[in-house]
Amino acid sequence: MKKWMKRWFHTVSFRLFLVCFVFVLSSEAILSALSYRYIENEITSSQLNQATQLLHKEEEYIDLYFLLVQNTISQLSSSADSWRNDLTAAQAALENVYRENSVMLSDVYLIRKDLSILGGNPVSKVFNDAREDRDPLYQMAYRSANGAVKVSEPYANFFSGWTVTFTRAIVIAGEPMAFAVDLNLTALQERLQRVGEGSNDLQLGIMDKEGRVILEPTGSRLFNVVDHRLRFDDWDGRKLVEAKDDVFEERINGTVVTIMKSINPRTKWIVFALYDGTDLQKSLNRLETFFVGLLLLGFLLSGVTAGLVARMIRTPVYYLIRKINQVNHGDLNVNISSTRQDEFGKLAQTFDDMLHQIRTLIEHVNRGERKKKELEIQVLQSQINPHFLYNTLGSISNVVAFGRYHEVDNIIEALISILEYGITEFSDRVSLEQELKNVKDYIYIQMIRYDCEFDLVEEIDPDTLELPVLRMALQPIVENSIFHGYAGGRKSGAIRLSSAIREGMLVIVVEDEGIGMTTEKTKDLLIEDPVERNWDKRKRIGLYNIHQRIRLNYGEPYGLSVWSEPGRGTSVTLTFPDEAEKQLAKQEVLDRRVES
Repeated sequence: MKKWMKRWFHTVSFRLFLVCFVFVLSSEAILSALSYRYIENEITSSQLNQATQLLHKEEEYIDLYFLLVQNTISQLSSSADSWRNDLTAAQAALENVYRENSVMLSDVYLIRKDLSILGGNPVSKVFNDAREDRDPLYQMAYRSANGAVKVSEPYANFFSGWTVTFTRAIVIAGEPMAFAVDLNLTALQERLQRVGEGSNDLQLGIMDKEGRVILEPTGSRLFNVVDHRLRFDDWDGRKLVEAKDDVFEERINGTVVTIMKSINPRTKWIVFALYDGTDLQKSLNRLETFFVGLLLLGFLLSGVTAGLVARMIRTPVYYLIRKINQVNHGDLNVNISSTRQDEFGKLAQTFDDMLHQIRTLIEHVNRGERKKKELEIQVLQSQINPHFLYNTLGSISNVVAFGRYHEVDNIIEALISILEYGITEFSDRVSLEQELKNVKDYIYIQMIRYDCEFDLVEEIDPDTLELPVLRMALQPIVENSIFHGYAGGRKSGAIRLSSAIREGMLVIVVEDEGIGMTTEKTKDLLIEDPVERNWDKRKRIGLYNIHQRIRLNYGEPYGLSVWSEPGRGTSVTLTFPDEAEKQLAKQEVLDRRVES
């Protein structure tokens, strides 16, 4: 019995069951013990975040009102020139603006120098006689620089009640006046109530920089408003204005209250929110009984859960381990067949797909390496083509025979340079400058050989000279231009070489002005046909060869493209990756990692 118990204890199933049971039970116990504090902190934080968002929304409403007033005054100012001396037109414009914005504005009017008004509100149209209490508004408008909009302190208006007024100076028909817009604080109060609706623990309000209440928080159980000032337990709203912190706590009437404030940059008003959390605490107290029952239930569920988890995991894991061990011993033909539709079934399918990709990649790599070696051998054979050496030596003999001894050294140097260039380990990249030097040597020998002029026109971007390209990528294309474009060297002509960096690629173009070819023949140039092309492999390198070399070394996006038209010549475009850009991108990544 003891031996069996010991063996069972050391099995994965029992350990997994034990781990799951302890983990689930411990987690349940910890969660039950800490849940109350955790939920309290989370909900409190959520409430404070909500309060902050509401505070910001309140600021947005204030900005909206301010922008509305500015737009209203700007609209009236822009149309003031059209009124001229017609006060009836001015009255109509004010009435129209008031009707459009009556929900947010109490009145829109012009204060004349004698302190009478032209008003948009029907009441102010009747009671438009001069009043001394408008003088501070008129003077405030003309104290502002550059005709800026000024905001008054909150005051009791004869028509609008408790309000604030926005003013701006203007001259109409030579008479200095002041635009005045009274804010509808009642409408703003209703909007703020809707913003804070649903939270009894939160009160929102607005006061000016002197502590006078502009908008009073409604339904507050924390303070009273006396003479338009907040009155707390042992201090008033002035203390809130003078507080250095934007968020702080105060004990008011025996309750800890979180106070948040923000200063609106446009109006300099103090937007504030008070949060006491009384209703939240009542809700949290009701959760305590629930967490005790949750702890007991968790004890029972932990045993059941641990048993099910151990059973569900044990069987598929053992099966996968057996298959992986076969792969570990070198058997890549393993097939994991599974009818499961869960994560283990997907894991088995993914493992099968991975093995298939590995087998495919190995096959492609082997095939690519064989193809690459074959292309390299073809290039090497072309460079040491006896026919090419024979013709070059014959050209030297002809030069000597015609007494052009000064050209002998140049021909020999060009031939030696070409041979050294081709014999060098060729899988290495070379710079575009080196490849161009080889092309120049080749063209020089062919010019001597055929006694024709093959002008090499270079349009090379200097930034591309040091960029890497494949060795012997350009000379075979130039050879095709001479042999096919210029009738086997019997016809003179220009060969244009250009290079540039476009869209992250090095683009090289080889053009001639030879006989050209048809579109059908152009399409066949980059398609391999072993039967038709086998005879030509030892003579020269075809465009298909170069195209495949580039794609084998750099990938599918790169290679050759050919354009040609009979009688107009041929253009061959080679595309390589811009290695300099890649190196720069890698260096930027490394620099960012070092900085981080």
